[in-house]
Parts: sequence; structure tokens; C-alpha cells
Amino acid sequence: MKQSISRNWDLNSLYEGGSTSESLKNIMHALTSEISRLTAVLESDAKDMQKLAGTLTDIEQVMNMWLEIEDFSVCIYAQNTADMSAIQLLDQVSTIKAAMKSFHALLNQMLANLSEEQWQDLLGQNGVEAIAFSLEERRRNVKDRLPLEIEQIINALAVNGFDGWEQLHNQLFNQLKVPLMQKGKIRELSIGSALNQALYDKDRHKRELAAKAITEVCDADAETFAVLLNRIAGYRLDLYKQRGWENMLKEALDQNRIKEKSIHSMLKALEECKPLFRAYLKRKKELLQLDGLKWFDLEVPCFETAKKFPYAEAVSIIETQFHNLSEKLGLFAEKAFHSNWIESENRSGKAEGAFCASLPLAKESRIFLTYRENYFDVVTLAHVLGHAYHNEILHHEPAFIQEKGTSIEETASIFMENLVLDAAIEQAGSKEEKLALLEMKISSGMLCVSTIPNMYQFERSFYEQRKKGLLAAQEIKELLIQSENELYHGLVEEQEVYRWLYVPHIYVTEKAFYNIPYTIGYLFSSGIYAIKNELGSGFMERYDDLLRNSGRMTVEQLGETYLNQDLTELYFWQTALEPLKDAIKEFLRLSEQKAE
Repeated sequence: MKQSISRNWDLNSLYEGGSTSESLKNIMHALTSEISRLTAVLESDAKDMQKLAGTLTDIEQVMNMWLEIEDFSVCIYAQNTADMSAIQLLDQVSTIKAAMKSFHALLNQMLANLSEEQWQDLLGQNGVEAIAFSLEERRRNVKDRLPLEIEQIINALAVNGFDGWEQLHNQLFNQLKVPLMQKGKIRELSIGSALNQALYDKDRHKRELAAKAITEVCDADAETFAVLLNRIAGYRLDLYKQRGWENMLKEALDQNRIKEKSIHSMLKALEECKPLFRAYLKRKKELLQLDGLKWFDLEVPCFETAKKFPYAEAVSIIETQFHNLSEKLGLFAEKAFHSNWIESENRSGKAEGAFCASLPLAKESRIFLTYRENYFDVVTLAHVLGHAYHNEILHHEPAFIQEKGTSIEETASIFMENLVLDAAIEQAGSKEEKLALLEMKISSGMLCVSTIPNMYQFERSFYEQRKKGLLAAQEIKELLIQSENELYHGLVEEQEVYRWLYVPHIYVTEKAFYNIPYTIGYLFSSGIYAIKNELGSGFMERYDDLLRNSGRMTVEQLGETYLNQDLTELYFWQTALEPLKDAIKEFLRLSEQKAE
């Protein structure tokens, strides 16, 4: 008899006791002590490059300890947002985070202060060549920062300032409750659950009621969230000004290791596709038999696979498709499912969204989502497993090389998402099922190449206005409406005016313009996916090598090395859009008779 698979992850195998774990406290204490010790080492007159190479090895252990503690604390909070011990743990981790940032600033300054002779000597030491890309990047970026002492003060003050605003947003957001009728009773749902009804319920009246309820709840708290957004943006802009950064995108470009020219080429390619995107939405309006589209109509499927997908079936689908691509990938999926790495239970009290936590000391991952037995959730599960597979490869690389931009993080996950979805489309047993799966592929793609870039444009507009002063909630809403109107050209009559309030990426302090990397990752993944059939059995070796070097190369270098493409040119992005365009054209062709 086949062993049943748990819907809950196992965190106790990492640190028994969760938020009150003694072993976790011990490693946090050890980490704090090591940061102090290594700070003293770096502050001494280090002229012996052999000793410095050994210190870098110790620093990598500290980096792994930090990443594990940070990601574990997020897991603890996500599984139960009412756990006060977890909230206190997050606060303690924030303090360590400030110390880590200051420590990294010290390390980077020390590397920058090395003479050319010392630098070359260091690069020649045993084991240093493998991390040279990261060290060179750190050495180069110091010139764009304030003096070390000031950067360290900024990091310390951010705990109760910059990062504190983000933490407050998370807590207030998770406390929002939307009253909705459920099975004859008024229940208070999370924003995520209410959005699920507003976006996907077959009954338009129920979607409209959910949308109205969400708007009313957001109305009541809009000014509070406007203050949070204003303060986060204001802090970031003030910091940029102090550092002398005139280009608002500098931090995002550095974090994602991508050139601004590549971003511009990508956005131009997307602009060219907008007429086709609008044609798809017009067809949806016809299929749904609506006089006009509103925001709560945009995601609801016109075609559905009536079938529900129990969790065990989702596991089987993913394991099969992963094994079809490679035995190594399939065995990895089996390990993740059968080792209780995944928290998928549909229950109240959990955080919203889906994520993958990296635990480099254990050389494991933990995956979080809420699985509701639809095919979209099957695809989401494949997506987060893609992150875990990327971790699996990088956990055997030096800690310096495990640092990667969000755009490349998303590349691995979106690749696995498409792997599962495209196989389902190919195997569709009927026209209706094929249309349903095509629509799912298109919806996922449109999120990355239409909705997210539009939020990026909104965010840029908001930051430009924020330079002039504080914005009230109504002004923020108007900026979003303006951005949406430019995208839809009047096709959508009522906008989702509070998306700025509940898209958490806008409030993330550690990563600037956190939305747009998903678009980069989606299209870069599409470029990789295109060579899968060309390379045949040799593909996985190249794919694994790309993931392994994702912390050693820029996005452009990865494109040139593994795809033989220049990402600064329009052609790459145009080509990367072809699979989505083909899916839309096929959907329009197959659905034409039904729309008439």
C-alpha cells in the first residue's frame, strides 16, 4: 500500500520546539558570537592573504547560519500568524539582520581597501577562485556606499525604522478580515481567501460581493497603509539621496545583476504585445457574456476542468513530469514530498501566499502554500519545488555563490511550472480541457508580462511623486487607476484600486522594485525552456550548470553563456514572448466558435 503524504511540513527535525526551540536559541547565540569575533578579525590589520582566505571560509559558515535562521523564522511565523513567540522571534532575527548587514559592510570595505597586489594574492589562495565573482562584486560596490561607520549606523537604525515598517505592514495585513457569507453564515475571511472568491468564483454575483467587501475593508484602513507605504518609500529615497544615487533603479539593477538596457528592451517587447493581450481580454468578455469587464472578471476562467485534484494526485502529476525530464529531478521531488518538506494544508491562521525557504546548514528546503485542489495549485506546487531544486544545487556551492537575484530565483521555479502545465496541455483529452489549461497558462503568463510590469510602472510613478511629499490614499489610488487605464485602454471599467495595499512585494524593504524581477525571470525561463527539446538528453546538464552558476554571473552573462543570446537586445525578449503569444493565438482560435 502506497504511503500517504503529509500535508504538513516537519520543522521539528530542524529545530525542535519551533519558535521556543532551545537549539535555535543556541545557534542564534553562536551566530551573534561569531559575528563579533569575525568583526574583530576584519578590523585588525589583516595583511596575510592566506589567513584572510581562511577567514572567508569562516564567514561563509556565518552566512549559512544566518540564512537558515532567517528563513526558519519566516516558516515559523507563516504556519501560525497568531503565534506571539514567532512574532518575538522575528524581532530578534531583525536585530541579528542589522548586525549581519553591518558585518557585510565591513567585509566589503576591507576588500575594497586591499591593494591590487594584495587582491591578486588573495585570488591566488586555495578556494578563493570559486567565490571570486562575489568578492569582486562586493569590492566594486563599496564605492557607491557611504563611509562604513555611517552604513553601520543606518543598518542598526533600520531595525526599528525601515524594516520595522515592513514588519508592521505584515502584521496589519494578516489581521485584516473580510466578512463574507459562506454556507449561510457570515464568516471573517483573510484578504487572501476573500480575493480567491473575488477572482475565481464562477458566480459573478459572489465575485462582486467579495470585491465590494474587500474594498470596504481596505477603505477603512487605507490611510494607515498609505502611511506605511509613504514611510518605506521615503526612507528608501532618503537613503538613495545620501548615497548620491540619482538612478532610482540602481539598487534593483544591482540586486538582480542586470543592466538597465536589458530592462528597457524587455519593456519595449512587452509594449509591442499589448494589442494581443487586449484581444485576449476582449475574448474573455465575449465568452463570459458581459457588457463590460471589471477587475474581478479578469482572472475568472471561461473554461474549467471540472475535476478536483486531491493532493495525492498533484504529487503524482509532479513526480511523473519531473521524472520525465530527468531521473535526478524526479528523485528530488520524491524526497521533498516524502521527507515532509511541504506545508500545504488549507486551514485558517496561516499566512497568505507561497514561498520556498532555504536551509543551507541542513541542506534542505521547506515549501509553503495553501493547496485548494485546483490545477492552479498543482502548478504553484511545481513552481515552489523549482525553487527548492535550485536550492538543492546551490547548497553544495560556497555561501557567497548562493546569493542570487530574484529574477534568477524565479527562472528556476517558472521553468518547472511550465514543465507541468505544458505536459497537461499536450495530454488534454478534449477541446474544453485544452482551452481550460491554455487559459491557465495564459493567465499565469499575463500576470508576469502584463499585471506585474504595470505594477512596476505604478511603483515608479509613486516614487516620483513621493519625492515631492506624502501621498494620501486617494492619490495613491489615482496613480494606480492611471496606470491601469494606460494598460487596458478603457477595456476594464472598474479597477482594482487597492492592489497597492495588499501586494506585499511593494512593502519589502530588502529588495527594491520587487515586482519586476518576476517578469525578467518568466521571460528568461521561457528562453531556457525553448532549448529543452533542442538539447534532448544533454539539456539537464546545461540547466543544472546554469543554476549552479546563477551566483557567479550576471543575467546577461548567463544568457550569453547558456542561451547564446544578448539580453540587452530587443530580439531575445521578443523571442521569449513567443510561447505565450502562441498560447493566446491558439486560445483565440479554439474559442472563436464559442464566443459567437
